[in-house]
Amino acid sequence: MYFGEKVCLRALEMSDLNKILEHWNTFAMRRFLGTALPCSENAERVWLEKATQYDPWKDGQIVLAVEDKNSKKFLGTVSLFGISKAFQRAELGIAIHNEEHMGKGYGTDAVKVMLWIGFHVLGLNSIYLYHAEFNDRGKRAYEKAGFKSIGAFRQAVYMQGAFHDLLAMDILKSEFLEEYPPGSFVGEASKT
Repeated sequence: MYFGEKVCLRALEMSDLNKILEHWNTFAMRRFLGTALPCSENAERVWLEKATQYDPWKDGQIVLAVEDKNSKKFLGTVSLFGISKAFQRAELGIAIHNEEHMGKGYGTDAVKVMLWIGFHVLGLNSIYLYHAEFNDRGKRAYEKAGFKSIGAFRQAVYMQGAFHDLLAMDILKSEFLEEYPPGSFVGEASKT
């Protein structure tokens, strides 16, 4: 397990299925994913079976559960995928499932902890992400975690009857290490 200021990242378990499904198909959450269409329980079970067994080097991805550090309440998932050993980079994805938990700093903290894992454990050099331009809350969380805007795919996302830009952001290991150098952890009282 890895700890931040507000969250704990832990391995996903099959016992998480019902917690995932509780808010997984709400429009409030799914509109920030690749599709707002609902996902069946069976499809999610198949995905979870795979996700609980991912090896970041063999499968090129890792997905962890995000829990509230104090209450142990399941909040969502955070992942690194498309992990490239050759280029030492990966794409980040995060989903805080329940709208009631959005905007409270859980996402920012989970992203920072996953960046720590990516840079300090997996030895990556860069981590990038994409988000729809209407995801203002996500953008703020990514910026707070250290991501910088690097470009846009114009009108690449169709949601709620309109096309929106898909924005790209990234962070380099050297940038992350300015705040979390070797030997430090996210959530420590003093970082440098």
